[in-house]
Amino acid sequence: MMVPCISNPVSFYKLSLQWPPSACSSGKMKCPNPLPPPYNQMLTIHGIWPQDVNDEPLDPYDPLHPCTPVPPPDRKNLRTLLKPIYQQLNTYWPDLKNPLDTFANEIFWGHEWDFHGKCSDYPTDPLKYFDSAVKIRVGLPDFGLKSGDKKTAGQVITLVSGFVHATPEIACNRNITTRVIQLWEIRLCYDRPSPQGLIQHIRDCPSKFTGSCKNAQNTVTIP
Repeated sequence: MMVPCISNPVSFYKLSLQWPPSACSSGKMKCPNPLPPPYNQMLTIHGIWPQDVNDEPLDPYDPLHPCTPVPPPDRKNLRTLLKPIYQQLNTYWPDLKNPLDTFANEIFWGHEWDFHGKCSDYPTDPLKYFDSAVKIRVGLPDFGLKSGDKKTAGQVITLVSGFVHATPEIACNRNITTRVIQLWEIRLCYDRPSPQGLIQHIRDCPSKFTGSCKNAQNTVTIP
């Protein structure tokens, strides 16, 4: 059963899809080199984040300052609770530092649960929380992204909008070696779910660009 948060109320959700070669070449994480297929040519889930009315992420769950009156399940129970979608999670929501290591993936899911899931609309139902992201991702293309492409940030917005019929947020970073601006993440925004439902109704994101993407004219590389 979904239990509404009692503090920091959710306004909407942001599904963050990352382009692994960009995430791995920014210097912020150590990934296998080269990345194993299919992760060198597909968007993977970074997280699905409850945001407040100011487009800020909600504070993580704290027993001393709870966002829900019912203590959420502990991350150590996720393997059992997520069993129905375990294989899909391994495919679409890997830890890019060790994408073929199921134990590493479980640690990543646990982190996302602790920092975002526990104060979502699913504090007692992690299966629905994670399944919302998986079902959205399974239904999405990779938007025709290919390594070696160069586009303006505005062109990426237009490309994605044509598929989802809503305005995304584009996040960019810089290659640690070349300092080239890269397309890092495509973030899609969704309304709060109806009671007992999954997150599924897309909406425009409040902002279009973040990170090293400053405006529509920025040229971004897809590594």
